[in-house]
Amino acid sequence: MSRTSRMNPSFVLCLMVLAWLVALLTGLNLGATPLSFSQVLNALVLRGTWTENLIVLEMRLPRLVASSLIGASLSVSGVMLQGLSRNELASPSTVGVNAGSGLGIMIALVFAPIGVLQQPWMMMLASVGGALLLTLLVFALSYRRGAVLPSRLLLIGIAVGFGANAMMTLLSLRMDFVTYNRVVSWMSGSITGGTWKSITSLAPSCVVLLIMAYSRARVLNVFALGDTAAKGLGVAVEWQRFVTLGLATLMASVCAGVAGQIGFLGLAAPHLARQIVGQDHRVLFPAAALSGALFLVLADSLGRHLFSPVEIPAGVLVGILGGAYFLFLLIRTKD
Repeated sequence: MSRTSRMNPSFVLCLMVLAWLVALLTGLNLGATPLSFSQVLNALVLRGTWTENLIVLEMRLPRLVASSLIGASLSVSGVMLQGLSRNELASPSTVGVNAGSGLGIMIALVFAPIGVLQQPWMMMLASVGGALLLTLLVFALSYRRGAVLPSRLLLIGIAVGFGANAMMTLLSLRMDFVTYNRVVSWMSGSITGGTWKSITSLAPSCVVLLIMAYSRARVLNVFALGDTAAKGLGVAVEWQRFVTLGLATLMASVCAGVAGQIGFLGLAAPHLARQIVGQDHRVLFPAAALSGALFLVLADSLGRHLFSPVEIPAGVLVGILGGAYFLFLLIRTKD
């Protein structure tokens, strides 16, 4: 056990909250128009100039709030998927959730009327519907002789995801240039859709789902003991696995409807949280939510700043940062 994991969990979580707040303030500074900390603070209390208030309150702050909500939700979704499958490589990308969201959105873009597509809730509804249908298919195909094997769930999720991606490629052939560019932007994972209008629908969904996810902590702790032990402790294993999978799917697909595919976050952030606080889901859930929020806030802020005015999608930077983190873990791990 690492030294960090032996620290008081409350103290560790307080440090993570502090790091997240520092990242938020830093993100409010960075961008095409750099602002000082005093200018940011003045804008937050409505004492800045008109331009400063506009940049901070209407352009940067909603994106950072959306990044925090999406990062926390995707990370917690990854924790649940890893817990129910007892496989640390499970994530919304590997069980077909992201592929289902993408397929739902592409079907909406191809077949839905243009007027309907302009509604902010349409992409979220299409994302959730596609992800739930594909997840139900994965669960049904994984069910054999009254049980779902966690390893089978993961493998079938990967296979179904490949099939959904193939269908997405076929649908892209029916798209015009403008719609196809919109799909490419969605697949790269961008927080440009993070406005106060989108947050009004995103925030209640994410908060409710995060609370529901935390209520699964005891069940996931029991899952870690194995199916036989869980049944011996009175847990309805298959039903609880189905509920947890559905909840994880909802969390990831709601976020995908706003920010697109930020798949690697649901894999990397839970690993980072597990390294810090250990395996107990009662502490792992809030730690994962904070690490995911911190991860995505940093990625979005850096993406806006590094090559300004050209913006790098947050999903691209998440992949770079997450890949570097996994390489670090691999190098540090002793055979």
